[in-house]
Amino acid sequence: MSTTEFDWAEELHQTVVKSLTTSFGLDFLLLNDQQGGDVNTIHNARQGIYATEAERQRYEQRGDYDSHHYHRHESYIATNREGKRQHEAGTLTDTYTGKQFAPEDVKNLDHIIAAHEIHHDAGRILAGQDGADLANDASNLTFTNESLNKSKKAKTMADFVTVLQKQHQATTQEIAALRSKPALSEQEQKHLSKLENKAAADFERMKDADRQAREKYESTVNEAYYGSSKFAKNVAGAALNNGLRMGTRQMLGLVLAEIWFEFRERIPAMIDTHRHAFNAGNLLSDMGDALRAVWARIQAKFHVFLTTFKDGAIGGVLSSVTTTLLNIVFTTQRSIVRLIREMWNSLVQAFKVMVFNPEGLPPGQLAKAVSKLLAAGLAVVAGVIVNEALNKMFLFPFGPELAAFCSALATGLLTLVMNYFLEHSSMMKKVWAFLDAFKDKSQKALEYYQRVNAELDRYLLELSALEFAINTAELAEFSRHLAAVNGEVERGLLLQAEVERRKIELPFEAGSTASVRDWLNTL
Repeated sequence: MSTTEFDWAEELHQTVVKSLTTSFGLDFLLLNDQQGGDVNTIHNARQGIYATEAERQRYEQRGDYDSHHYHRHESYIATNREGKRQHEAGTLTDTYTGKQFAPEDVKNLDHIIAAHEIHHDAGRILAGQDGADLANDASNLTFTNESLNKSKKAKTMADFVTVLQKQHQATTQEIAALRSKPALSEQEQKHLSKLENKAAADFERMKDADRQAREKYESTVNEAYYGSSKFAKNVAGAALNNGLRMGTRQMLGLVLAEIWFEFRERIPAMIDTHRHAFNAGNLLSDMGDALRAVWARIQAKFHVFLTTFKDGAIGGVLSSVTTTLLNIVFTTQRSIVRLIREMWNSLVQAFKVMVFNPEGLPPGQLAKAVSKLLAAGLAVVAGVIVNEALNKMFLFPFGPELAAFCSALATGLLTLVMNYFLEHSSMMKKVWAFLDAFKDKSQKALEYYQRVNAELDRYLLELSALEFAINTAELAEFSRHLAAVNGEVERGLLLQAEVERRKIELPFEAGSTASVRDWLNTL
């Protein structure tokens, strides 16, 4: 098809209208994209981003941190008791320094991940886990000297190590100054002991202890939440809801587009008819005819609408699940949520065509059909990006509507350009032809007989257009003779005689099987 034969204006109109009524026109009514998606995740909760207000309220109502509650836990008491036994036996080691406790050393049982941090952890609250149980798990309890424990307080290990590293030079200098004195008071001796305990900190051991504790803590919280029925129900509910909304949007958008296409064809004729001789009754009658035509058009494409709903629903479900999985790792922005949804809508259609090939297309045509669907998806994605950018710029009244129109126009133009390139460019035609060379024998035979059938139909139409100069009696007599003949040879001779008598020109020699075969081979 040449450029002049390709109706760009009509194709652009249809593409833009469909984009407006699906991707850019009904989102405000049926879909509500939000940062972080529709399902709460531990990662997002720790960023203060919630999909539901109920979970936000649950976090805000967590209550104040009670140190006694965490330090009276049975596990904390039992671990302390076991540490005392080991200390008395001389086998207890300071985890943060690597040194063995001397009998006179003062030990403390430390929460590697501070109990204060665990109490206020939004991920822990989302998972519904008891803070005291997690804080006093064996993996999070260890012994260190009193100086390091009291200096650490509620800091994270990373922050505490950073503080110690900054203070290290000043601490060593102060230790050296105290040691240089000929005699120390009792208070100075205690201060020196504290400084030496701080200076003995082994930063790598501290980081390793924190890493192991956090791995166990994160594993416990993640398994508790992501393996819960609560999370499964939320994912299933969000996916089903998004699927229904997406399917409805796609189907309703196409219905509105078809309604507009029908009215667009009829309105100019109605205006022209009633411009000079207006009659209210006739106008109402014409409008009734238009509505009936619209209803007939919708009924004729009902199966298309159902297929569109199904594909849209599947795309909506997959996009919701994809968004949730991504939000487990990082927070998706509102625009990313929308991009994922729009891309899945095209991927579902492309996958369906590629895997099931409902029309039995040969390899080249199948590749072209899939490429067109993917190109349409990329065009919609580009339109979404344009829409997001314009929404930030068009802050005046009707700005969002203008942004939607511009985005649909951009999508339509990009879709047409890519489709025209895939369909009509010489390079892509060579690609499709090369792929079509791999079609199997059955496809080649089917295409051959389809061409034969089309050619036969053409000749039959030409024959039916001929005016036989015979009356009804002659035609009836010929029909009786044809029905009375029993063999194919006799029937062929009778037809040959009639063709010669009527001087009908055939593309092959009548009565010659070889001639007929030669003609068929030319098709």
